[in-house]
Amino acid sequence: MAAKFQKRSVSLPARSHPATIKIHEELTKLGELEQSSAATSSSSSAICSSLSTIRDVYDTLDELLAMASTQEALSRRRCVAEEERFLDGSVKLMDTCEIAKDVISRLRENVAALQSAIRRRRKGDSVLESSVSDYIQLRRKTRKDARKLVAQLKQQMGNHNYKLPAADQGDDDEQFSAVIRVMREVNAASSCVLQALLSFVATPVFRREKKQSKWGIASKLVMTRKVAAVGCEVNEIQAADVALLVGEGEKKQFGTNELESVERCFKEIEDGLEGVFRRLIKSRASLLNILSQ
Repeated sequence: MAAKFQKRSVSLPARSHPATIKIHEELTKLGELEQSSAATSSSSSAICSSLSTIRDVYDTLDELLAMASTQEALSRRRCVAEEERFLDGSVKLMDTCEIAKDVISRLRENVAALQSAIRRRRKGDSVLESSVSDYIQLRRKTRKDARKLVAQLKQQMGNHNYKLPAADQGDDDEQFSAVIRVMREVNAASSCVLQALLSFVATPVFRREKKQSKWGIASKLVMTRKVAAVGCEVNEIQAADVALLVGEGEKKQFGTNELESVERCFKEIEDGLEGVFRRLIKSRASLLNILSQ
């Protein structure tokens, strides 16, 4: 994954609630997932696993915020700056989720249209090549948009490492500090997951050399050299690029398998993003309810 998870260490009080411990374990799982995929290109399965884990994190966070002791601790010892950071961060994360969903949806729809063009193609028909060109252009645009979003997330979450206010030794203060740290870590981990997802979408776009007017042996050799230059196995998006741009001539399976795979991975990621988006809304509403009491 291009977005690197930092090792997270939530400082827990001696008598931490199981929900707090569970969140810590789930955040650790995200770090281990990043480390296991660091040596290879991020795949959709790794992205979907991260989205699933962060959904679990928010479910557990909601359990924590629903506890009477948590609500009492947050109500008794307010920390406006910390609370606003979490609320502001959640809004930015929701905005990013919506934009990412739109990007993935447009790619998936374009892939579906491309598959339809492949099924209807006829010998000498230029519609297919035009559809391939449209898809590659969309890939370039979404790559650019995704990279901008990654940069924005990094800037927005850049001031994540700040000092917590000094806490007294009471149990409420210990729980207050633990909850605040957990909320901070959840926001930061969510940002990292979205950065990894967007970096997956922003993988380099393979293309033929301009001088190659036909999809023949020379074009295949050019593509082979480009794939080799990457230095690692390609992900589903890049595999579809290669299949389309190398071409299959008159063969029936003109990138069909790769397109089916990339459409499936887009659908899974889109569903995963929707789940994270809903949980972001819920956690924000839960905190706002506590603060309004």
